[in-house]
Order: sequence, then structure tokens, then C-alpha cells
Amino acid sequence: MSRPSDSSMIYTLFGGIAALIIVHGIGRFAYTPILPLMREDGLTLEQGGWLAAANYVGYLLGALVTVFFHGERTRRLRIGLLVSIATTALMGLTHAVEGWLLLRLASGIGNGVVFVYAANLVLERLAQAGRSALGGLLYAGVGSGIALSGLLVLQVDAAGWGWQAAWLALAAICVLLLRPAWQLQAGPAAVAAGNAAPSAWTPAYLLVVAGYGCAGLGYIVSMTFLPAIVRNTPGMGSFAALSWVIVGLAAIPSSVFWSWLAQRYGEVRALLLAYGLQAIGVMAPIWWPNKLGAASGALLLGGTFLGIVTMAMMLARKHDPHGGSRTVGVMTSAYGLAQIIGPLITAALAARSDGMLLALQIATLTLIAGAACLIGSALTSRPARSHAFNAFAKEKQPCRT
Repeated sequence: MSRPSDSSMIYTLFGGIAALIIVHGIGRFAYTPILPLMREDGLTLEQGGWLAAANYVGYLLGALVTVFFHGERTRRLRIGLLVSIATTALMGLTHAVEGWLLLRLASGIGNGVVFVYAANLVLERLAQAGRSALGGLLYAGVGSGIALSGLLVLQVDAAGWGWQAAWLALAAICVLLLRPAWQLQAGPAAVAAGNAAPSAWTPAYLLVVAGYGCAGLGYIVSMTFLPAIVRNTPGMGSFAALSWVIVGLAAIPSSVFWSWLAQRYGEVRALLLAYGLQAIGVMAPIWWPNKLGAASGALLLGGTFLGIVTMAMMLARKHDPHGGSRTVGVMTSAYGLAQIIGPLITAALAARSDGMLLALQIATLTLIAGAACLIGSALTSRPARSHAFNAFAKEKQPCRT
């Protein structure tokens, strides 16, 4: 099998970045900076939590499609892109909570499918080219979309155009990004890799999956409600959208940085550091209810959540080296299931004056539990270290470029 050319590899990488901007950075996370504007137009915090949960249910369903249904990856990816753009636009044209629930559910399904397939297609192509270390750049698409949506909402809010204009403008940006994302295709080798391979679901691997699921719940409350938290803090209303821009800007280089740190010190050690920093970031806006606290929380949140995704995927692939889309799908499903729980907890606590504080405290404790799972995974895998050493070395080697 011939290696992909450098130009083909770069175009594939850019296509993957564009796809993640469309479905994840905008299709999924644009809801976060727009939520405060929708709340000022009558949406309650409880309804906002349900809308977020509906999107995450869809995300889980989309990820499960990639786990249990193989083949036709290119076609499904393109359908997911179209669904994401259409639902983003329709959010600005709909005024009923029931309609929003259906749109966020559909958007989540498209996001789950595209996120898994786009990530796996790009990582496969980079692996074939011997440039696996560039994989962290793919997730810069998520941070770019977050920063872009925050900047746009900042302008829309300043101009007084309303949340409808924000959704429609972001949908238009997604249309401009559709062409490079549309070019992503599964080659013959990638399709073959999607065929059934024996699973390696050892206790250590399952603990990695559990730890990753904990990270999903641990970050999602802040990733859904951070601008709303900031906007409701006295004297901080104008800083809400800007805090989201900080999240995005911090996220853009984070995957590359954490990938480097994981290669130098090991995934588990780097993940434990990321979990700890993220836990501080989750509580920072509450501990320090000022611009410094909000900016610090946004920086730590944005600077860690994609790094956790990247490193956890790297670690999972070492435990299940032949899993391909299955491994990505299983991990994404665990993450997606946990993300559903976070907004539902927030919605359930919405009537309490300290509801948001309690939700953030639960998120922080869940991150600590996730770190414990990772430690348990490392300890569990030690007896089998000699058996897995060769596979570990093979996975490690292509990253040294």
C-alpha cells in the first residue's frame, strides 16, 4: 500500500478540521454562548438543561451508530454534516421549546457520527503517512469553532440583533466550510480496517473507558453553562461571550501540547495532570466571582478538555490497538452517556438557589473519580505489561516525527 502524498494528507487534515468546526465547535458548542441570550428571551435554566441533554442524547446515538453499523462511512459522514448545518440554521427560525428539543437531538446524532468517522478517517490517513504525531492538530477544529462562535455572539449581542441572528450567521459559516469537509473519504484500507477485529476489553481498558466517561460528566456542566454563570455574576454580564472565546483560544493548541506531554511522560501521568487542572477550572468562577476567576476557569477548561480527549484516545488505542472506529465509538459513547447526565443534574437542581454550585461540585468530584479510574487502570495493566510491551512500542514509534 502506497503512502498518501503530503498534499493529500494536509488536505485530509484540513477537511477533518473543517468537519469538526461544523459539527462540534459550532453545531454543538455554539449553544453555550447563545444560551444566555435565549434565556433573556424567556428560556428557563431548566429548559436550557433539557435542550443540552437532548443534544447529548443525540451525540450518544450517533456514536453508537458507528459502533454497531459498519460500512458506508463516507456517505454517513456527509449526511451528518448536512444535518448539523440544517439544524443550526433551523434553531434560529424556531421559537418553540419542543422544536428546539428535536433540532438539538438531530444535531447531536449528526455530530456523533461525524466526530467518530472524521477523526478515524484523518487518523488513519496520518498513520499511513507515518505522521501520527499530527493527529492533535485535528482537534484544533473544535477550539476554532468555539472561539469563532464566541466572537460572533459577542458582536451579535453588542449590535442587539438577538439569538436568532447568531444561529443563522453561524450556519452560514458552516456552509462555507462544507466543501473541504465534504472531501473526506474512506479509502480501501480504511474500510477493511472497519471489519470485525477481536476486541481487547481487559479490566484495564474498561477502567480507561470509565475514566473517560467521568471526564465527560466532569467538564460538561461548565461547557454548557459557563457563559450563563458569568452573565449571572454581578458586574460580569459583558464578559460572558468573551469567556467563551477564551475557552476556544485555549483549546486550539491544547491537543498538540498534551500529545507532546503524553509522549514525554506517559498518557496516564499527563491525564492525571489534566484532570486536576480541569477540576480547578470548573470551580474557579465560583471560588473567584470576578473576571480573573472567569478567565482562569475558561483558560483551564479550554486548555484541558480536548487534551483529555486526545490522550484518552491514545491510551485506549494502546489497550485495543486493532479496534479502529470501534474503539473511538466505544470511548465516545461512554463520554456521550456521561454528558447527558450533567445537564440533567443541572436541570434537576435549577429550582434551588445553590443549584449551579451543587452541579459544579458534583462535576468536580466526578473528575476526581475519573482520575482514580486511570490510576486503577495503570495498576491493573502492570501484571500484563510484558505481554503488551511489543504492541505498546509499535503504537509509540510512529509518533516520533
